[in-house]
Amino acid sequence: MENLLLTVNIVFPIFLVMAVGYFCRHSGMLNAEDIVAMNRVSFGVFLPASLCHSLLEVEAGAAVSPGVLAFGFAGTLVVFLLAFLIVPRFERDDARRGVIIQGIFRSNYAIFGIPLSQQLFPQGDGGVAAMMVIATIPLFNALGVVCLESFRGGRVSAKRILSGIVHNPLIWGCAIGYALMQLRVPVPEFAMSTLSKLADVSSPLALFVLGGSINLKAFQGNFKRLSVSVLARLVAVPLAALAVAYALGFRGVEFAVLMIVFGSPCAVSSYTMAAQMGGDAELAAQQVMVTTVLSAVTMFAMIFLFKTAGVF
Repeated sequence: MENLLLTVNIVFPIFLVMAVGYFCRHSGMLNAEDIVAMNRVSFGVFLPASLCHSLLEVEAGAAVSPGVLAFGFAGTLVVFLLAFLIVPRFERDDARRGVIIQGIFRSNYAIFGIPLSQQLFPQGDGGVAAMMVIATIPLFNALGVVCLESFRGGRVSAKRILSGIVHNPLIWGCAIGYALMQLRVPVPEFAMSTLSKLADVSSPLALFVLGGSINLKAFQGNFKRLSVSVLARLVAVPLAALAVAYALGFRGVEFAVLMIVFGSPCAVSSYTMAAQMGGDAELAAQQVMVTTVLSAVTMFAMIFLFKTAGVF
């Protein structure tokens, strides 16, 4: 029961904020133009500030086994490559191809990961969870640009993909935060306080806008696509990744962090990025919503199973 409450207390508020956004949009408080404008601000200001702040909160030189970070990085890359090869074989619509690929490989670790790891290990050991931000979040964003740009229409070129990465605000948020952390540049208190306040706004705003963009009537038309991406994100990816992690000897907090990286629902920012880069924003929003709700079940099952088995 304790583990169920733990996951529900993380997942349910995310769902409720989306529900408030849905209510405001469909009650007439907001129109489509408002949602577009708020999404643009979220993508250009609040989410980059949140990523930068997350990296600045990581202690440079924290003692963490490089093996677990390498596994998180390499595992994410492998999942992306497999999805990139497989998804175009059954999905013909370019606007949906990139969105489905992103929904499969990109987890909500930034919002979901560290809070869950802190509740699983209240006695400490948070360094692994914090350092995993460096190994995965910049990669999530770079690969998100690659898959969305690759299926944006027209001839695919390395120059266009590189330009998309260079001009992506989320990448800049990661790059600035990582550079300041590694160089150990002292950040003034007023600047950290400002970043912290912007970061506090980022997730609720992104979730609110996401809820406002959801069209429940469109779920039926996307049922098959959602089934594929949801099963891949919440079942196939964590099963495969964690089987390999277990075989390689990862245990304790390291295994738990990998469970969160590969088992979390779709990232909220995957919707924000899809909406800004010509992807099917409606499908992206549905992926985030459905995986977030169902992750209360799948994450509870994994926590219960691995805790009972003594893996962590």
